[in-house]
Amino acid sequence: MDYKKNMDKIIEFSTKFYNSLDFAHNMEHGKRVVKNAKEIAKMEGGDMFLVEAGAWLHQFHDKIEEVNGFIKSLDMNDEIKNKLYKIVKCRPEYIDETSLLESKIVYDADAIEVLSAYGMIREIICNAKCRNKEWEKSVEDTIMVQQRFKEKLQTKTAKKMLEKDFEVIEEFWNLYKKWSNN
Repeated sequence: MDYKKNMDKIIEFSTKFYNSLDFAHNMEHGKRVVKNAKEIAKMEGGDMFLVEAGAWLHQFHDKIEEVNGFIKSLDMNDEIKNKLYKIVKCRPEYIDETSLLESKIVYDADAIEVLSAYGMIREIICNAKCRNKEWEKSVEDTIMVQQRFKEKLQTKTAKKMLEKDFEVIEEFWNLYKKWSNN
């Protein structure tokens, strides 16, 4: 298998998709998830090709049949294609202790985009601006999504990376509730 050739195709395919998305899910988001996934994989292990490829393709979680067609077109064996497909489905409802290590890594890398201090702000603004939610609904949904993703974090490395963020965010929400009278 020609890893570079396949990775180039994956990045090209993903770039077109990211360029069609909102500010919170654009190419910069994709790059951050890839960077986070590689950092987690350095400590957790896993197949680095699958980690990077899965991180680039992770945003297709809502377009799973489209990405599956693309994965099938890649020049690699069926076992790798099947693993890559499973990695792309790395959402809270699908991830658990039986998931592939690479799925866990990519899930956690994407979860950082919601669970970090940066990610919290990104999620609130995305809810308000892109999803057209009222302010309080934007906040409420951000808190809910953070809880959902935090409960499903899979790796010790990601949990360690987010320790300080968890402290800051908990304090932030406590202060927010105090001043918002909720």
